[in-house]
Amino acid sequence: MDRPGIGPFACVTIALAAIHAASVSPLSAQADSAGIPIITARAPLWGPGEGWTISDEPLVEIGAETGPPENLLAGVVGVVRLSSGDIVIAESTTGELRRYDRSGALVWRAGGQGQGPGEHKYLGFLRSLPGDSLVTADSDRLRLNVFGPDGKVVRTIRLEMPEPGLVPRGFAGVSERDLVMTFEDRREEPSRQGVGRWPGLRIAMLSLDDGRMRTWIDVPGSESSIVRRGGLARNATYVFGKGPEYAVSDGRLALVDTEEFSVRLMDLDRGSIQWILRRDEPAGQVTSDHVDAWVEWAISVTRHPEGTAAIVRSARETPMASTLPVLESLYLDAVGNLWVEPYSVFGTEMPPFQVYARDGSWLGSVAVPPGLGTERRLRFGFGRTFEIGDDYILGVWHDELGVEHVRLYGLEKAGGP
Repeated sequence: MDRPGIGPFACVTIALAAIHAASVSPLSAQADSAGIPIITARAPLWGPGEGWTISDEPLVEIGAETGPPENLLAGVVGVVRLSSGDIVIAESTTGELRRYDRSGALVWRAGGQGQGPGEHKYLGFLRSLPGDSLVTADSDRLRLNVFGPDGKVVRTIRLEMPEPGLVPRGFAGVSERDLVMTFEDRREEPSRQGVGRWPGLRIAMLSLDDGRMRTWIDVPGSESSIVRRGGLARNATYVFGKGPEYAVSDGRLALVDTEEFSVRLMDLDRGSIQWILRRDEPAGQVTSDHVDAWVEWAISVTRHPEGTAAIVRSARETPMASTLPVLESLYLDAVGNLWVEPYSVFGTEMPPFQVYARDGSWLGSVAVPPGLGTERRLRFGFGRTFEIGDDYILGVWHDELGVEHVRLYGLEKAGGP
């Protein structure tokens, strides 16, 4: 595997040290035995009054409690902004894509529920492609639909298993015209019960043009409570378990295991690591407040309110980790900055993002408006209802009645790098 050199990185480090000639440097760097830069972020570069902010009011808002059907949203699992400024929404409850112009007016509707071309059994993923084409995926993860900018179906792709025992798990994102997928590796079952990392994950790139798979990356799976019944192993819920999180943008993959703050930034085409970003971020202890919040969340998302008592009883008996994950999720914005969502208690507002530049420098924090992103725990890993551009943040917002809205906010970068 090719490894990048560290000459340019050393120049960046020297420049930062000269600018921040303080007793404690905000950033240190070294290289491992393979020559990969390891960056340790100690303090943000932004000082008081510096940094980026999100506009107080949305620039575009789509969604309402009552009105025409195209303004009513339920189960949004994907949002993207096109080069024209138009917004496309993927809705799981209808299986539809809807394109809205910059004023929030409907342009077209496409897709729907079904098994035909362009239809979805359960729409669970949406990303944009070069030229404002769109790719969607069904929840069975075995079929993709590619749409043109006009909403017409260009092609439907049936996924083939690359190897026996590799089961499609989900989608990490899109790089140019490659879909970055994850597979569960179930070729070998664990021999023992208990908490473990099974099944493992394999990450691969699928060409949306010719269906070719390449760039395999193996990572440990999420912590699970492994049980054996009838001679077969299965993985059950392990609350507060650690596992991989990833983000994709412009040929790069950001990958972290939430057991520790150590983010790998990888070149997807070469399969090589560009740098590793670390922070001294010890995992917090799970408290009774964390457990109570998780139980309340489990009750809130059940479809059978009469089963509340059983849920509480089951939740109290569910295996739980003793420490929290060090972070919630990762995003790469349109220009390659890394946005880290800190871990937070179930049911609470999204905390400020921690933002890191392309070279790994810790810039500072950016707070999101209240109500934005609170749906992130309700989708069970399907889709990603956030998109961060160079000058905007697009996401799902819930009002006090729980009604979904899609909001586009301006990202203002005055006063910072």
